[in-house]
Amino acid sequence: MVEMPEPFGNKAAANETTGSNPHTIAVLIPCFNEEPTIAKVIVDFQTELPGAQICVFDNNSSDRTVEFARQSGATIFRERRQGKGFVVQSMFREVDADIYIMVDGDGTYPASDVKRLLEPVLSNDADMVVGSRLSPSSRSQFRPLNRLGNQLFLFITKKLFNVRINDMLSGYRVFNREIVKQLPLLSAGFEIETELTIKALERGYRIIELPVNLAMRPQGSHSKIRHLQDGMLIMGTIFSLARDYKPFTIFGSIGLFLVALGLIPGTIVILEFARTGLVPRLPSAVLAVGMVLSGIIMGVVGLVLHTVARRFQELNLQLRLLERESRRPI
Repeated sequence: MVEMPEPFGNKAAANETTGSNPHTIAVLIPCFNEEPTIAKVIVDFQTELPGAQICVFDNNSSDRTVEFARQSGATIFRERRQGKGFVVQSMFREVDADIYIMVDGDGTYPASDVKRLLEPVLSNDADMVVGSRLSPSSRSQFRPLNRLGNQLFLFITKKLFNVRINDMLSGYRVFNREIVKQLPLLSAGFEIETELTIKALERGYRIIELPVNLAMRPQGSHSKIRHLQDGMLIMGTIFSLARDYKPFTIFGSIGLFLVALGLIPGTIVILEFARTGLVPRLPSAVLAVGMVLSGIIMGVVGLVLHTVARRFQELNLQLRLLERESRRPI
C-alpha cells in the first residue's frame, strides 16, 4: 500500500512558479536508503526547475532518507511493497502532472541536463526521453560488471526486437502524461526499466535518447542491485516480453530448432532405407517424426499468437487515438 501525502500541488500554483510554461512538472525520485545523496538531488532539481513538484517515493528506508527529503521540501510518499518496480507503478498511479521526470536518488544523474531532456517532450516531439549513459558522447563511470550487463541485455534486446537503442536500463527519463497513465507496468524490481522501454517501443510511442554522464556514487552511498538475481530477472523480463510481443519470432525459432534436430536422426533413417529398403532404427524414425511435428506445431502456434498480438496492437492504437480525440476542445 502507498501512504498518501498531503494533496498534490494544484496546476495554478505550479504555473505561477514556471512562468510562461503552461505544463505542470513532477520530479519523481524512487529511494531506498539514500541518506547521503537525497537532499542534494532534491535541491539540484529545485534549482533547475523551481516550479516543479518534487516527489520522493520511499521504499522502506531504514536510514534518514525521509527526514532529509522532507527537510529539503519534497513531498513524501511511501511504498511498502519492496522493489523499484512497485515504486514506479505507485509513482505513475499517484502523481498527477503533465510532464514527469524520473530520476534515481543516488546522485549519479546530473540535474543540469534536465531542461535538455525536457525539451522534446514539451515541444511534443517525443513521448519519452531517455538519458542515455551509453551514448558515444557520454562520459559515464560504470563499474565493469554493470557495463558488461548493460551491453549484454542491450544486444539481446536489439536482436529480439530489432530496435535501435543505446541504453535500455537508464533511470533518468522524461515522460508525457499519456505514456505514464496508459502504459501497463507489472514488474516488481529493477527490471522495470526494461519493461518500460520495450513496452513503449512495441506500442509505438516516440522515444528519443539524449546523452547524459553517469557519475560514481559518492562515499557512503551503496548500490542496491544484486547482480546475479537482478540480472536473471531482467533477462527473464526480456524473453517474456518477446514472447508477448514477438511470438512468431520466439515460437518460430524454437520450431525451426526442433525441426533441425529431428532431421539429424531422420536423415540417417532415410539413408538406410534408401540403401537397404528397411527401417532398422525404428526408435530413431519415431523420434525424428515427433521432433519435426513438434517443430511445425510450434511454428503454427507462433503464427496464431502473432496474429492475435497484432490485432491487440491495432486495438490499442485505436483506443489511444480515440482518447486523444476526446481531449480536443470542441
